[in-house]
Amino acid sequence: MRLQDNPHYLLLVWLVVTGLIVFGLVVSWNEGLIAQLVHGDRSHICLVIGLLYGAATIHCASRVIFLSGELNHAATIARQIATERGHGAIRPSNGKLTVGGGELPRCVMTDYLVDVMNANHELLDNEAPQEQSNLSEALAERLKGAHELGWFVVDILLKLGLVGTIVGFILMLGSVANTASLDVNTMQKVLRQMSSGMGTALFTTLAGLIGSILLGLQYLLLDKGSDELLHRIIRVAEIDIKPIVKPSGSR
Repeated sequence: MRLQDNPHYLLLVWLVVTGLIVFGLVVSWNEGLIAQLVHGDRSHICLVIGLLYGAATIHCASRVIFLSGELNHAATIARQIATERGHGAIRPSNGKLTVGGGELPRCVMTDYLVDVMNANHELLDNEAPQEQSNLSEALAERLKGAHELGWFVVDILLKLGLVGTIVGFILMLGSVANTASLDVNTMQKVLRQMSSGMGTALFTTLAGLIGSILLGLQYLLLDKGSDELLHRIIRVAEIDIKPIVKPSGSR
């Protein structure tokens, strides 16, 4: 049995990943690493990275819940359609899909299958494949379109880390440029300022890299879930629905 065949597998995998991330954050907090990260960043870019990561994680959670429910609906509907396929009792009705006299719940799969069946009834044989291809592309865009913002945030986190690196080096070099004398006390002050600037550069780079990697992992799971849902929908449309629906121009 595949992992993808388990109910709510996407939600469970995401919860495991998120649980490990939260565990790492708790350990880092107890060890004082997060406090050191925040206090060592004079540019406060680490706080911005943390806020963006938290907001994107909430968006991931909403998408995971949505896709997990749709995957469950898709598995249930696929079984119902496969059972009624030989009886020819699958038909669209008022924007809904009727199987064996009962209406299936409205979801991404039923919306797509209704569109495919209506298109096959209205178009000729040589036009139907192109129309179904367009519907498949629209479905893929619907499922993955919401993830583009998340991948943009992943890229932004990485770039914010690089910006923090530049800011840290500017702070470090600025302390040297403003030095008028080279006595012992002045050099000690300059070294403290340089170490502070270097800390800003390194801490922001670290926060940006870790944030982009962990957030990218979450959106990778979302993309895999979307691909699995798309595969299930197209498989039902091509194997169970298409053979029993003939366009009006066919003989």
